[in-house]
Amino acid sequence: MKKIILVSLILMLSLVIIPATHAHCPLCTAAVGTAAISAKYYGLDESAIGLLIGAFGVSTGLWIGLRIKKQYFTFQLPVIVLLSYILTIMPLMYVSSEAIYLPILWFGAAGSFLNKVYWVNKLFFGSIVGFFITLISYFLHIHLKKLNGKVLFPFQGIALTLLLLIVASSGLIFIFK
Repeated sequence: MKKIILVSLILMLSLVIIPATHAHCPLCTAAVGTAAISAKYYGLDESAIGLLIGAFGVSTGLWIGLRIKKQYFTFQLPVIVLLSYILTIMPLMYVSSEAIYLPILWFGAAGSFLNKVYWVNKLFFGSIVGFFITLISYFLHIHLKKLNGKVLFPFQGIALTLLLLIVASSGLIFIFK
């Protein structure tokens, strides 16, 4: 618990020290990457580290995909985001050896696809959660921006992303510890 408090204090202090900038995605990408490295350094659960690494992959994909002005093919941005995520998480998946079991016991015969227990790599599970949390926060930011005609406060996209990632990683830490 002391490590979580220390990491939170370091992140809050770094937000005060960082000079003002108007870049959205590069700053968000750097913040998530720094959080992932800090989480590993302080020994947080691998699912929380995976969450941050998955978010880093998506954030990098959004950053690169939105910088390309010309549309070369249909669904260019989703393909870039997915490739960035895969190329970020796949090499790191084999570093982790911890696994969790996910019982999917909904319906069907025992052993069928929807009535089986699956073993999943913790890092991979966390990265999938981070993937969806980052996309949700990005679309929430875009929706709020369209709804109000402007951002509600400076660095709204970064604040939403980091807030949702902190809530989700706290949930994963308490579930798996």
